[in-house]
Amino acid sequence: MSELSVLLQVHIGAALAAILTGAIVFVLPKGGVRHRRWAYVYVTAMLATTGVVVFVPATVLEFGNSGWGFFHLFIVVGGVSSLVGVFALWKWNRTRDPAWLRNHQMRFAFSYAGLLMAGFSQIATNPRFGVVGVLDPKSFWMIFIAINVAILAIAMVMVNRYLAKGDPRRRYALKP
Repeated sequence: MSELSVLLQVHIGAALAAILTGAIVFVLPKGGVRHRRWAYVYVTAMLATTGVVVFVPATVLEFGNSGWGFFHLFIVVGGVSSLVGVFALWKWNRTRDPAWLRNHQMRFAFSYAGLLMAGFSQIATNPRFGVVGVLDPKSFWMIFIAINVAILAIAMVMVNRYLAKGDPRRRYALKP
């Protein structure tokens, strides 16, 4: 990892921290002190992950000679999703409208799924990791798409099953 720039090292470290803390947040009882503390770490790691990589030039699928590439588009999605999830929680704390709590939960569920998709995509397509050159292009892209669609589908099923229905306060015994 020493051959990577400091920005990339921070990006990778923050992404790994977000993957770990995001998993912890999802398994903890919602609304408790431990959930909130780990969630702060997750949001901080996500914002560091997305904020730092803005300054890292693209190595694949670059737009001309801009230094920006296709995967930079997901920085906006990841960062905005995290901020909107925080905003939704803030609105729920002010209004106690269950729709805001559900919005918060769904934003962060998809934020985490997007983080996993981005991590897989970077490992698969970045020439540094050597995965992209192992398969012929058609097979590579078919597997690439299939894995990303699978991650998104699992997230959608979980959100639909656990988060998109009913009053989220009852499920987690949160005070109205």
